[in-house]
Amino acid sequence: MEKSTRILAGVGIAALVLGLIGWALQLGGGLLAGSAMTNIFLWGLMIALFAFMVGFGAGSQLVASAIYLFGGEELKPMARIAAACGLACVGAAGVAILADLGAIRNIMAMIVGLNLRSPLAWDMIALTAFIVVSVIQLVMIARDSPHVKAWAAIAGIVAIVLQVVEGLLFSTQTAHSWWATPIMPVDFLVVAFASGAALMLLVACAQKRPASVVAWLARLCAIAIAVHLVLALCDLALVAMEGTPESGGVLAVLGAMWPLYLCELVLPAAAMVILFTAGRKGDTKYGIAAAILAIVGIFAHRLMLLYPAYNAPSLYLTLSGTDAVTGPYPISTGRYLDWNSTFALGTGYMPAGQEWLAGLLPFGVAIVATLVILWAMGKIAKGAAR
Repeated sequence: MEKSTRILAGVGIAALVLGLIGWALQLGGGLLAGSAMTNIFLWGLMIALFAFMVGFGAGSQLVASAIYLFGGEELKPMARIAAACGLACVGAAGVAILADLGAIRNIMAMIVGLNLRSPLAWDMIALTAFIVVSVIQLVMIARDSPHVKAWAAIAGIVAIVLQVVEGLLFSTQTAHSWWATPIMPVDFLVVAFASGAALMLLVACAQKRPASVVAWLARLCAIAIAVHLVLALCDLALVAMEGTPESGGVLAVLGAMWPLYLCELVLPAAAMVILFTAGRKGDTKYGIAAAILAIVGIFAHRLMLLYPAYNAPSLYLTLSGTDAVTGPYPISTGRYLDWNSTFALGTGYMPAGQEWLAGLLPFGVAIVATLVILWAMGKIAKGAAR
């Protein structure tokens, strides 16, 4: 085992163990008590990490499919890694969902009580299909099967469906003005391309792959970021021009969360500029810097899915018989001991220490699973060669 692989394995195992400790602490004291979530802020860090990991999983698979279908021979080693990362990251996203469920017995409710009219059910089916197809594709790659391209195409289609379903999960929630937009499913798909390309660019630069490989990934990442920024700004313009109390509430939250929102827009934009300039030459130093900027910006994007949705009021009082809006309607916080905090318009949210610690779990799972998958593929390849 190479030294870099041993170091990566050590980091992954450490994150896995610390994440399990954090999750155990949350389960011991209750999920709500071990987080900063409330009746108003229903989804927290783990859901953001779920969306983050799914994007990197589907995006990595999309990069692998693009390489097998349209790339040259020098890119094929990266396709193998990308396909492994795709399965590992989606598996890590599943772990984030399980951690967010609270009681482990709730897993059975997802299966026994499956409601096909629910976007969450679509998501579970899409995730399962992705995992099954990814496993088959990885075996085909390891065996150097002549059907690899066909399975790469199928896996790419399943990855696209997964991201569209993820976007629909949010965009169909009309009670949340920040989510209820037809742009959301398209943007989820584009962000997946940017995520997968950024991750593979980081890997390629760390492994000192040929300049042509780094340049190819840099170009793909830069184009995806450019499309994402156009969609994000178009969505912001639509909210600004809507002129309704709901859109005004969303804009107010965006203003309050402007440092995080700027990270979502500025960091990927900076990465895009770097990639469209120095990245074209395959410079690994600039590639690493741009990939990190893009990944951090995408994480901010996932967090910004939550804040405007949960802190923008969804109900407004109107004067009887008129269209005049008098103000937002407060909702229960679930706290009844202190009258002053029983009802509120919004709630502040900063993940608690136990949440951050438990948040290491999906990252540890992704790293360890990627290494295990690549090791297993090597074993399968040796067996097929005999």
